Amino acid sequence: MIKQAVLKTKEFLTKFAKKQDKQNPPPSLQNLDAGKFCNHSVFNKNSFLIVLFSTIAVKIIFAGILPITSDEAYFVLWGRHLDFGYYDHTPMIGWILYLMNFTGSSAFIMRLPAIAFSSVVGIGIYTVLKEDGGQKAFLISSLYLLSPLNIFNILAVNDSPLFFFSFFSCFFLYLALKKERLLYYALSGILLGCAFLSKEIAVLLGFSYLLYFLFSQKSFQKTSGFALLFAAIFPFAALFIAYNYFHNWANILFNVFNRNKEEVFEIYKPLAFILSSLYLLTPPIAFYLVKKRKTLMQSAFSKKDFSVFLFAFLFPLLFFALISFKAVVGLHWLISFYPFMYILLPQFLSQSEIINSVKFTTFFSVAHILIAFVVLSLPISLIKNNPNYNLIAMSKYPQELLRVLNSNENNFVFAAPSYSDASILEFYSGKRTILFGKGSKYARQNDFWTDFKALNGKNILIVRNSRPDAGEYQPFFDYISEEEFYLKGARFYFVKGYGFKYEVYKERILSAIKEEFYKVPKYLPMPKKEKDKGFIGKYF
Repeated sequence: MIKQAVLKTKEFLTKFAKKQDKQNPPPSLQNLDAGKFCNHSVFNKNSFLIVLFSTIAVKIIFAGILPITSDEAYFVLWGRHLDFGYYDHTPMIGWILYLMNFTGSSAFIMRLPAIAFSSVVGIGIYTVLKEDGGQKAFLISSLYLLSPLNIFNILAVNDSPLFFFSFFSCFFLYLALKKERLLYYALSGILLGCAFLSKEIAVLLGFSYLLYFLFSQKSFQKTSGFALLFAAIFPFAALFIAYNYFHNWANILFNVFNRNKEEVFEIYKPLAFILSSLYLLTPPIAFYLVKKRKTLMQSAFSKKDFSVFLFAFLFPLLFFALISFKAVVGLHWLISFYPFMYILLPQFLSQSEIINSVKFTTFFSVAHILIAFVVLSLPISLIKNNPNYNLIAMSKYPQELLRVLNSNENNFVFAAPSYSDASILEFYSGKRTILFGKGSKYARQNDFWTDFKALNGKNILIVRNSRPDAGEYQPFFDYISEEEFYLKGARFYFVKGYGFKYEVYKERILSAIKEEFYKVPKYLPMPKKEKDKGFIGKYF
């Protein structure tokens, strides 16, 4: 009796096992259903979390050891001088760093939002892809997290919030198209507005949305949704216009006119754009894109909701490709649109190709990390011939320079001839450091922060990293003296000016600044009251 029961049980289990094997065959990397693979593969949710927290740890280490860059210091000062706009760009990074100042003022603290933003985008990529198979979603998200695009996205600059808000604006537009909910369209528009307040190139994302709408099937729901999306941007655009109206149209003059008027075609510019694009793709993805170029577009449109990510990726890329024939397209201009590329990858890459890409990218990024650690650990004396050596020395060893400057703190206003030096000095000293001289077309926020009329008769200490020309500062002071200071082999010059002459400075420097950087076209309206005319109204 017992023997028969055992035999029956054995027979039942054998049949059950065979049935399960037919329904759930062993996984194959070549031909695999993503959901089933997720059940069998070692790479699962836990593996993804290991990748996520490991890359965050690497970013935190770099954020703690990398000296602050001049651009970061400049944006941190935005946070210390809160406003609803700034000379170069829209104000979002200034607002974020203003809030971070409540927790601390170190470079590490200022970089925490960038670390969080770039990592959360990885989770967003997984969220978009998970419905089509957890395994592929985990792999693609890990591919992004392991890429240099994420690992080195740690700087406290305006590209960081642009990166975050651009992605999640498109994320909610995708949800709006998929679920047909007006709330998601509104959220997409609000986040697009936040992206625009991070950096003006977010308008390219707005145009991508418009092109997608024009070339996609229409419905009353979709048309209403896109109308709501673009209506949600109006308050952000109004803030942008209001700031520029009262500040000599500074953003427009800088981004449209001043930064581009001397640009001419040079062959290295489009070549640099191509290399930058290939680098952000990473070698394996670039290889597969070329290999599958004939079926690429067909694959990308295989899921109609995903095509919005294709527009969000390709249109900005084509725009930058066009302008690269005249202007240098910086790597940082491109990064905010590359997360959309990762969402498109599962549409034309097989499981094995994604796994191969993850493996290569891991070694690719580890090589970057090791090189970066070696470079940061080397003595800076090895790069004495670098044209930026003085600035590097100032960023790495600020306290030694400040010790000398602080001995003059009560008698002088600190100044520097460039925004880079002025920003680094003010970041570390905590004392207002003005830009003295005409400066360049970049980072001219000091024009609004400094009132040279109030400095008439004051003593000004100008910190330079090059010897001043003979008589360069003499006309602006009653008398001057010069000193030299050496920091790790870098030579600095301290020009001490006694009795600042405002009228002479206005005639020779401020008038030249007005003509070169604040030549407002007649078709742009200006406030009627002189006090509301920004730099122009302050002095002229």
